[in-house]
Amino acid sequence: MAWFLPSAFFSVSESETVTINIPTDSSVQDIANILNDKNIISSTFGYRIYAFIDKNANHALPGEYEIIPGNSYRQIARQLSLGPKREEITLRFIEGETLDDWQASLVAFNVSATSIKALVGDTRISLSYSKGLEERYEFLRDLPSGSSLEGYLFPDTYRVWKDQLPLGIVLKQLNEFSNKTQGFAEQATSQGRTLHEVVILASIIEKEGRNSEERRQIARIFLNRLKIGMRLQSDATVNYVTGHGRARPTLEDLEFASPYNTYQNIGLPPGPICNPSKDALDAALNPADNDYYFYLHDDAGNIYYGHNAEEHKLNRWKAYGE
Repeated sequence: MAWFLPSAFFSVSESETVTINIPTDSSVQDIANILNDKNIISSTFGYRIYAFIDKNANHALPGEYEIIPGNSYRQIARQLSLGPKREEITLRFIEGETLDDWQASLVAFNVSATSIKALVGDTRISLSYSKGLEERYEFLRDLPSGSSLEGYLFPDTYRVWKDQLPLGIVLKQLNEFSNKTQGFAEQATSQGRTLHEVVILASIIEKEGRNSEERRQIARIFLNRLKIGMRLQSDATVNYVTGHGRARPTLEDLEFASPYNTYQNIGLPPGPICNPSKDALDAALNPADNDYYFYLHDDAGNIYYGHNAEEHKLNRWKAYGE
């Protein structure tokens, strides 16, 4: 027992910590092997013997730990029984950011891109979000097959446990979307639209409008176009699939073949192109009253509205001299 007692109850600690990960349902033997492989303990057999006299060694919680090599078995067993220290992080999501932007924020915290895609999906490749979310959120049940959560991850600042990513942040954002859009589905239905159509339109005007009034005016312009079967011709939808983000897409961009290219296709795109703000959602649901069919911004951000192609042509000359 002379070799066992010092390791069991006395520390000869080093200054540097070592990171270990305890998988779910690990046995005492598994834990002893992990500790030994990381040179935190010198004897797997000794740790297993200690487990007979300290129940903490048999109740290790899964997770990531920082452990000091040379700590006694008693100290290690107690630390593992208390569970990993949880790190709370702050994530800020801006109105108009895409699901790709959102994913990049999580990957920066070492969240697996594969686990993210499996949870939130990607409409562009017909990869659906996790259908288990529909049990909590009724508004997801009416989304078309192959839809992602683009448009529904409400932009705001959130605090979440790092070890709960990505599901923890998704649930918080879906809860916030639900809270911010109370009654929207019923109002959309009364207008002959679906909530999903409202969210798609809101995502486009989030990108196209610079302020609340512009968004309401542009929302009506798009609805005017949809009513007569006119293409939306939104630069933002083209940028979504090309990834270029140009203020004025090139001719090559406009020829990009995609159901999201509203220069080529009539109607709304298959899904939202970003996560819109409450302001954009309100504008899509309560647009201004106008009879415009055209608009454009000049390089200084001024907006010009036109009733017809001739007025639009004149506005282009005013804005760009062309």
